[in-house]
Amino acid sequence: MRTGIYGGAFSPPHKGHTAAAKYFLSAAKLDRLLITPSLTSPHKPTAKDDDPQARIEMLKLAFSDEPKTEVSDYEIQKGGISYTYLTLRHFKESGDTLCFLVGSDMFLSLDSWREPAEIFSLCEVWCLTRTGTDRDELLNKKREYEEKFGAECFVCENDAVVASSTDVRRLLREGKDASPYLSDSVYAYIKEHDLYGAKNADIKEYIYNNLSNKRYEHSLGVAYTAEEIGDKLGLPDSDIAKLIRAGLCHDVSKELSTKKQFDLVKEAGIEPHPDYYTVPVTLHQLSGAVLAKKLFGIDKDVYDMIQYHCTGSPGMSLYDKILFLADFIEPNREYDACKALRAEMYSDKITKERINKIFVLCCGRQLKHIEEKGYPAHSLTRLTYDTEVQKMTEEKTLDLTNANSNEIAEEAKRVLDEKLAKHIEIIPVRDKTVVTDYFVLANATSTTHVKALADEVEYKLGEAGLKPLHTDGQPGGEWYVLDYGVVIVHIFLGSAREFYKLDRLWQDKAPIENAEE
Repeated sequence: MRTGIYGGAFSPPHKGHTAAAKYFLSAAKLDRLLITPSLTSPHKPTAKDDDPQARIEMLKLAFSDEPKTEVSDYEIQKGGISYTYLTLRHFKESGDTLCFLVGSDMFLSLDSWREPAEIFSLCEVWCLTRTGTDRDELLNKKREYEEKFGAECFVCENDAVVASSTDVRRLLREGKDASPYLSDSVYAYIKEHDLYGAKNADIKEYIYNNLSNKRYEHSLGVAYTAEEIGDKLGLPDSDIAKLIRAGLCHDVSKELSTKKQFDLVKEAGIEPHPDYYTVPVTLHQLSGAVLAKKLFGIDKDVYDMIQYHCTGSPGMSLYDKILFLADFIEPNREYDACKALRAEMYSDKITKERINKIFVLCCGRQLKHIEEKGYPAHSLTRLTYDTEVQKMTEEKTLDLTNANSNEIAEEAKRVLDEKLAKHIEIIPVRDKTVVTDYFVLANATSTTHVKALADEVEYKLGEAGLKPLHTDGQPGGEWYVLDYGVVIVHIFLGSAREFYKLDRLWQDKAPIENAEE
């Protein structure tokens, strides 16, 4: 029996996936095709709110009209990182001839995957290219694989639907029409379960139908400015969807009368802050949060972003500050102060630290403007500004230029811990090698997390005056090294750390087991 294996995240499965699968069934003359969604890909990060069962259900819907396809939950049930050679090894036990489907990008990097020789020994590799412009490069790689591994490779051109799951998720979170890329049943499932922020489409429609055109355009501007900032910060898709949702909803009650706004808040059992009576222009932040929860069932994160987007509040989260700033700098704002702050925001790389600084700057300018006009200011704005300024004053600039190796290692550990690295260890090795004094070892939860941790260590230590002598990364992103001379920082996926066993080599210690966690 000829069995096809088609793997991936399929988050969500779109028409490009189904078209490629049907072409593969025909071209490879398959008796059956196994669709195998991954649990944790070694190539791409897994969303923090990923629901593997939802992906399985969507795949069943997407392929319901193709009798030769089966959705296999093998990789999800197996757990851990979904390595291709293990999947092929499992299905080869049936004695079937296996045919493995990959796209052109994956085909070109197959020799950098875990156990490439075994992959080629277990299956025929079928590569589908959608454009044909890379055909010469693919054929050269095919010959290389055949000579080096004795591989059986097939390169096929296929006029499949040009789509990517990333683009589909973006459309969904932005409240735009994704129907050209999704089957009706999959689209209905996504909307029913509010996956990928799909409910934003209903919210967007409500805003369009119930607010003035000017307020609608402003709300879109805030939503997509918050999205842009989130993208630049590298925030997870699910969190960006929340930023967009908060931007769409933030002025939902703005055009109601003051009396109706107070009634909304009191009906929700909330006693408004006394300053709302003297500064009612800010009341819509609270009434908007209440109304958005009533209409759309928003969660606490979105509620908090909305309820302080005018005045600010001590202890605001990064996401609260992003919405606050997006409301001020969105492109429909033509005030000079807004234009100036917008220019300052985008004048340098956007980081968490930069968001905090621009936020303080914005609060300060708002207070100055209010004082100059002789208007009363909400006490929350003054309290927010004073609190944030105090925090910035208390922060000390670290200088590692004359630090000893132990201090450098401890600071690297602190940065890694702050960015949620796992199993962080400092290993003294000065008595065992002349290469360095300390190894700092840490685990990441995905290849993207590996790079994010490495970037953060390099950035933070660079701010403190310390630049790495050398950096290096393993193909596939499973291991990254920063060499500071007296300290060498190793950041791994757990499987890579277990494989190389630096813990055991340098301190006679068993490696961390199952250290993806």
